[in-house]
Amino acid sequence: MSYFIWLILGVIAIVIEMILPTFFALFAGIGFLAAGAVAYFLPESLFWQIIIASVFMIIGAIVFKKRHIADAVTSGVGTHNEFVGILGKAKTKLSTHQEGDVELYESVVSNRQWKALSQDLEIESGSEIEIVEVHGNTLIVKQHIKG
Repeated sequence: MSYFIWLILGVIAIVIEMILPTFFALFAGIGFLAAGAVAYFLPESLFWQIIIASVFMIIGAIVFKKRHIADAVTSGVGTHNEFVGILGKAKTKLSTHQEGDVELYESVVSNRQWKALSQDLEIESGSEIEIVEVHGNTLIVKQHIKG
């Protein structure tokens, strides 16, 4: 296989890695680039090109798995999980099937007014609520029990 095909595959894999934070595409990209180097110096050695690409991908995956880099727990910042536990008040009656309006005590994404569904039981207007999940632009809430 021609070296420039390996280089194109390597660049595509690295670009995919920049878009998707999986680490798998990074290993593939490095393996493809290494295979491209082998193809440049040994153009008739398709077997060794494939072996080199595979070895680099496998070694990279093993190193990251052993160091638990891909398993690292990230903070909730920038995810829906950071909103869980925020309190507010139901402005309208809420149920599991009917969206209602809630006003949060603190802003979430620069907004205190949100559409919400009840997690399980109906929640009357004026009741204190707590966010338990976020589905798109809709909050899933439960009635907050003080104590």
